[in-house]
Amino acid sequence: MPSVSISTPHADLLVAGAGAAGMMAALVAAHHGASVLLLERDPGGPSNLMVSGGLFPGAGTRYQAQAGIADDPDRFAGDAHAKAGGAVDPPVLAAIAAQSAPAVHFLADVAGLPIKLLAGLSVPGHSAARLHATPAESGRELHALLRAAVSACTLIHRVDDAEAIELLTELDPSSAGGKPQIRGLRASVHGQSRDFAAPAVLLATGGFAANPELLAEYLPEMKGALHIGAGANDGRAVSLGRALGADLGFMQGYQGQGHVNPPEGRTRLGMSLPPLGAFIVNREGRRFVAEDIGPSELAAFVLAQPGGVALEVFDARIHASASTQGPYREAFEAGKIHIAQSPADLAHRFNIPRQTFEETFARFIAAVASGHDPEWGRQRFGPTLVPPLYGAWVTGALAHTQGGLRVDTDARVLRSDGSVIKGLYAAGGAAASISGIGGAGYLPGNGLAQSFGLAMLAGQHVAAQAGKASLRARAQSAPPPR
Repeated sequence: MPSVSISTPHADLLVAGAGAAGMMAALVAAHHGASVLLLERDPGGPSNLMVSGGLFPGAGTRYQAQAGIADDPDRFAGDAHAKAGGAVDPPVLAAIAAQSAPAVHFLADVAGLPIKLLAGLSVPGHSAARLHATPAESGRELHALLRAAVSACTLIHRVDDAEAIELLTELDPSSAGGKPQIRGLRASVHGQSRDFAAPAVLLATGGFAANPELLAEYLPEMKGALHIGAGANDGRAVSLGRALGADLGFMQGYQGQGHVNPPEGRTRLGMSLPPLGAFIVNREGRRFVAEDIGPSELAAFVLAQPGGVALEVFDARIHASASTQGPYREAFEAGKIHIAQSPADLAHRFNIPRQTFEETFARFIAAVASGHDPEWGRQRFGPTLVPPLYGAWVTGALAHTQGGLRVDTDARVLRSDGSVIKGLYAAGGAAASISGIGGAGYLPGNGLAQSFGLAMLAGQHVAAQAGKASLRARAQSAPPPR
């Protein structure tokens, strides 16, 4: 990826942030002929994409067709709408869902990424198998592959160590009352203030999970939770947008993660263990939740237990299946998962009451056999667990926030009166998502679905506008007809 001088004067699109949304928007805009400046705050640091599971939905892809799976955008939108309890912007949700399959195909056919469908993965809230991934099923791998695709694109130029500090505007002569429109961005580059000119700016700077003030204002229920997203999620997009009168949406939405390994939160087990048959107990050896709820809403239940931790229990069959997924492999390699020969041995290894745990284990096995869970109402069970047993401590964590700048179906940022801030776009954590209010509305994969979907819409719209501008410029410079 060629690095450019900080004096680069102009591009069709300036992208602030080089995570999933930023890189996707840059690739899409460049594919349609637009020039792109990609400003990256911390080239060597983490991003939400890198620490994610790297799974993204596609509804109606050729991979699903090859697997005999019937799916379409309306079905995906319906699942997301239901999971969010209706607390969504229906037109924006429909637009994102409609881009989900094209985004998968774009990554495969244009960006050149090796893509596969996780046809055998059962995910709470999804009525069809629609999660896709790269071979290692890892956000770190997906990040590296996207970075390589960006590097190969000559229309994308990178500016490293560039932190967005102010949107540059001018009066829009076509608007009533002379509302501001975008003319570029001011950034701190290697500690020096620099201005970059562009008629379009995409904010892809992440959410506000690392901003204590915004968290206290909008997400007090996650106070004290580990933050496992990128540290740069400081709410920068919110402050930049607010300065221009941007509206905010769904600021109470977030993605929790109930399978994170304490105390550091650097590894997690992934979301597939309960669907495969795992169950969870607290330090007292008792179950406390229907484990087949989604991993996001599980976080608050785990945090409410003694010490804010719980023990996830499974067997060798589940271990073998989960080992295909990057997050689980990293947790196992980090020594977070331990093996015991019996329920009593597991209780001893993890210092939980033996008799209570043995009774809990027996009742869970009976629930699996009958398909009925009178204690907690679990609906889905895997096969009966067979020793040796595997166990790992988990805690609740905050992966990333889901609220942000409200956008339209072209990813353009809106004011509170519904008007468009001309030239300003948002995607990923910077934009209001499709996950409703709280953590229960998050459908697994929603983060990347929104990031890729809005990035596709923004990249296409900017390129189309740039094409029109080029046509106007050529027409104005053409000699008069004779």
